[in-house]
Amino acid sequence: MKLKRRDFLKGLAAVPVLGYFAIGAKDNISKQIRKKSIDYNQRLKIDRLDAPYEKLTPPTGIKGKKIRVGLVGNGWRGEQLLQKFGYLHPDEIAKHTANGEPSKWFRDLMAQEDLNVEITGICDVFDVHTKRGEIISQHKVLGGNYNEKQKAAEVFQSYRDMVKSDNIDAIVIATPDHTHAPMAIAAANAGKHVYLEKPMAHSIEDAIALRNTIKQTGVVFQVGHQNRQQMSYKVGRELYQKGFLGDVTQVETYTNRNTLFGAWIRDDAFDHQLGDKSNINWEEFLCNAPRHEFDLKRFFSWQRYSDYGTSVTGNDFAHWYDCVNQVLDLGIPESVVALGGQYYYKTHGDMPDVLNVIFSYPEKGLSMTYDVTLKNGNFRQSRILGSEASLDIDSAVRMSKDRYSEKFEDIKIDTNEPLYYYEPNTDIDAISTATSRTYFKGGYGPTFIDGKIIDVTFLHVKEWIDSIRGYGKPSCDINKGFEESVTFNLANLAYKYKKPVRWDKYNEKVILD
Repeated sequence: MKLKRRDFLKGLAAVPVLGYFAIGAKDNISKQIRKKSIDYNQRLKIDRLDAPYEKLTPPTGIKGKKIRVGLVGNGWRGEQLLQKFGYLHPDEIAKHTANGEPSKWFRDLMAQEDLNVEITGICDVFDVHTKRGEIISQHKVLGGNYNEKQKAAEVFQSYRDMVKSDNIDAIVIATPDHTHAPMAIAAANAGKHVYLEKPMAHSIEDAIALRNTIKQTGVVFQVGHQNRQQMSYKVGRELYQKGFLGDVTQVETYTNRNTLFGAWIRDDAFDHQLGDKSNINWEEFLCNAPRHEFDLKRFFSWQRYSDYGTSVTGNDFAHWYDCVNQVLDLGIPESVVALGGQYYYKTHGDMPDVLNVIFSYPEKGLSMTYDVTLKNGNFRQSRILGSEASLDIDSAVRMSKDRYSEKFEDIKIDTNEPLYYYEPNTDIDAISTATSRTYFKGGYGPTFIDGKIIDVTFLHVKEWIDSIRGYGKPSCDINKGFEESVTFNLANLAYKYKKPVRWDKYNEKVILD
């Protein structure tokens, strides 16, 4: 999948000064052009990699029976998921419309494939979010009919009531981490298919209980790791399986953030100013967590409190773990050590803002590291280190030859030149801001599949819906979710007890050394 030089230069004309390729640096531009012009398949002595030619399954146009979906948790992520089904709040419609004309972004959304889903239920512990969800359910914008109102979804006071409804076939859960397993278990036991935002479970005990329930009930279950759809990780997997990396001995993953919002301190969020005891169902929010008096900090910045959140490991490492797990099939480590602390943000909860974790896989002959700082914003790609080559991977793939490689000793290239390079053919103009660049580089945005630029969250939701209809299977099923949950929870336990922890895979128990 080559990008011709003239097409690349034409694309650059639309990029703002602070665009993704940093146009002010001529060397950077020339390097990008050079990467695109090299025949990497020829260099690796292969016809091609199969991953970039993957097709959408089932093909677009196959709708099947309408699926009725209920949403639990209509915060920012909940609204994003509603958007993937083609639903948009009137405020967003107005924001993306000028003089009666929709923006390109809005036109693209209206042209999105219709998954034939109806939002029939909304549930949230915060009345402001509930009302927004009810309004959004009336505005399906697919096909361009965004001025026509639909019937509003039913509002449920509790997820317990929603799972009993005969008007709901499947449930999307986008709530605080500590509620994930209880809600998903209740939904599965009621025969509802489940799309559960990451991380899958707040504890290892929750993960075991949820896994057992999903296997017993047989409902279609998908964990919301949308990077399962990102082509770069499929390319990385194929490179690894073909032996180009050699023996993989180490994996490096990172989280770098340097803002209050990035540290999950959300006191300045608009919704925070609207919340109080009268419109927040505090008891429902607590769910199975320890009792505590009403506290807006705990409600809006819940990620920072171990009673509700899963620390930096569940908030962010879970993403990077699942990404490299796609490539290497790592599974659950044998032992974990962790050191760090809450050194800077001491006003909210007990989340560490500096953390270093080592995951040991002796049977695989490798270790994985996770390094975190919430006081530095320098983006670092995940890196897979092999005896023949190293792989830097996010939304793109860059494989570098090891200086002592025997497999590639005949390939004479500069040490700074990639041995193989893949970057999805995405819209350069859509990634011009600093925030969107980071989002894109992390692999959360669009990917290139079947000749189309497609949002990965849409693809992940589509895969779940297709699986409910009998086409294919979820790529982040209960087994993958279980591996993710046990792995990051082992890190949390190692940090909590300040000692190594081991996983007894035969008895599924944690051993504290």
